[in-house]
Amino acid sequence: MKPINEQFKPEFLAQAKKLDYFTQLLHSILPVECRGHVAVANIRNQNLMLITDSPVWTTRLRQLSPQILEFIRKNSANKLNNKEQIHHVQISTRYQASSPDQQLANKKNKPGLQISEKTASMLTQSADSIQHQQLKTALLRIARHGRSRTDEE
Repeated sequence: MKPINEQFKPEFLAQAKKLDYFTQLLHSILPVECRGHVAVANIRNQNLMLITDSPVWTTRLRQLSPQILEFIRKNSANKLNNKEQIHHVQISTRYQASSPDQQLANKKNKPGLQISEKTASMLTQSADSIQHQQLKTALLRIARHGRSRTDEE
């Protein structure tokens, strides 16, 4: 069996090294808080393609894209030939699917529905005067989320 580094096509390895190089360049110019939210996805047709994990970071990177492009051009001139020079930065958002365990943890950490005691009382009174059983049950369920003044302090 061949060693693992001989099992990959040389073009693939060259592209992986190029992506790693541009990732390092990008991380050297980005603010620290951005670095964990952006990655170099590809370089194709003179485009540097970046992906972020949320629209907030996509917007932030779009604001920084002129500086990113200028920095990348200056620092990669000796690494790329004229055909490969970066002329555009393309940024898109890729959401990461969370595991069921992460979804459950997020649900537990979110505060539940909380309404004032006065609102809860009004909902209970309204429910008592309603004949429609499903609506009555729903209003009473919401009213149970009432908090007293001592909870608010």
